[in-house]
Amino acid sequence: MPRNNELPSYESLLEYQEVYLRAVALSWSDPEFKKNFLADPRKTMEDYFGYSCPWNVTIRVTEPTESKYGWDPATKKWALPRMKATFGLPVAPQIEEQLIAFAAYNDAGPTYLFTCC
Repeated sequence: MPRNNELPSYESLLEYQEVYLRAVALSWSDPEFKKNFLADPRKTMEDYFGYSCPWNVTIRVTEPTESKYGWDPATKKWALPRMKATFGLPVAPQIEEQLIAFAAYNDAGPTYLFTCC
C-alpha cells in the first residue's frame, strides 16, 4: 500500500482487488460478514483482512436491485450491473492562487487516486 506520500502503485491497486474479491467470496457464505460489508466496506475489510485502504475514497457496496443480474449457470457467465465512480471536483480558488493550489492538490500524494507526488 502507498504510505508516506508515495505514488500509488499498480501493486497497491492489485492489493485492493485481491482483498475486495476475498470480501465478495466471504459475503456469499457468511451472512454476518455480508451485513457488515454492505454497511461499511472499508471498516469491514480492515476488521476481517487487516486491509487499510490508502486512498481518501468512500467505498459503497450494494446488491443489485434487478433480478436480471447474477450468475447464469446455463451460459457460465455473469450479468453484472455497471459499476459507479464519483469524483470530487474541487472548488476553484481565486485566479491568482490557482497555480499554487493546483500544485498543492497534486502534491497530496496517495490520499487521492489521481494525485501524483
